[in-house]
Amino acid sequence: MKNLLRILMALLVVMTTAMSCSDDDGEDMEMPVDDSLYGVLGGTTLVDDPNNPGTQIEQGRLNLRAVVDSTIFVIAADQRLSPYFEVLLSEVGNNNLSGFAALSSSLTDFFAVATGAENFTYSGMNMTDAHDPEVNSRMSFAADDAAMDAFIEDVVAGAAKNGVTDPDIIQPIGQLLESLRDVVVQRTETLYARLGGTTMVDDPNNSGQMIEQGRLTFRAVVDSTIFVIAADQRLQPYFEVLLSEVGNNDLTGFAALSASLTDFFSVAAGATTQTYTGLSMADAHDPSVNSRMAQAADDAAMDAFIEDAVQGLAQNGVTVENNGPLVREIGALINSLRGVVVQR
Repeated sequence: MKNLLRILMALLVVMTTAMSCSDDDGEDMEMPVDDSLYGVLGGTTLVDDPNNPGTQIEQGRLNLRAVVDSTIFVIAADQRLSPYFEVLLSEVGNNNLSGFAALSSSLTDFFAVATGAENFTYSGMNMTDAHDPEVNSRMSFAADDAAMDAFIEDVVAGAAKNGVTDPDIIQPIGQLLESLRDVVVQRTETLYARLGGTTMVDDPNNSGQMIEQGRLTFRAVVDSTIFVIAADQRLQPYFEVLLSEVGNNDLTGFAALSASLTDFFSVAAGATTQTYTGLSMADAHDPSVNSRMAQAADDAAMDAFIEDAVQGLAQNGVTVENNGPLVREIGALINSLRGVVVQR
């Protein structure tokens, strides 16, 4: 796209509009020249709007809107970032484009004004509130540094799709995107730390012993989830061995599964004092490798497992109603395993 570099830079750089100036004796005034970034992008020149036949649009706004729209779709296809936009993606999946249209319009307004447009105003949330799930319910949970890194990678990938791969161009774009990190990233503690971390507490299951609060939290949710799964007819066939053992009052398999899953999710959530030494998630869900897995899982089984994990959270006092962002974050963590868990 013509002026792609300038368009991308327009998403991040606020520039002032240069004022016209007089000559030395102040007699002959030059015609004002719009050399703002918005002007460079086409400014106020009216052109046909390809999305709205019969209407016209400023060239600068058209270019910005095109970049905004394509960026939204690139992010939507990225499994690292799509969990942050559950509401929007659910709407689009149901052929409801009202949220997409509103987001496109709002972001286009924001970047048009930021780059020097004078015929538009931005009346949406500031960038801090827009990325705060407690303020903006359309943001599923707060972004962390990994999400910001993924966003930068996606912009670079988007540029490459348009033939822009020159490091002398890509590197400045990355630096400009980096300038947004302080307002976008609002989750700096690991999930494990936010669930209690390394604070030592009494272990209710082992009298006289201590356990990290973060691990205790995960263990409680894991155990509750296992019992929810045991009662879920959609998932029972996958765990015939375990259920048979429990039915015969043999809890060794349950204890081993509880410890292994607690290790896995603690480490996945950022624990640094623990290790996971079990099977890889691919092998653990492959019946030809793990004889305790009765059959390979499909997407429906994965969906059911996530639903049961949400119930397990609720049984431990964490619900969508009282802590929606945390529930969605844990759900996203589990869903990130879909590619290796689903083998049918």
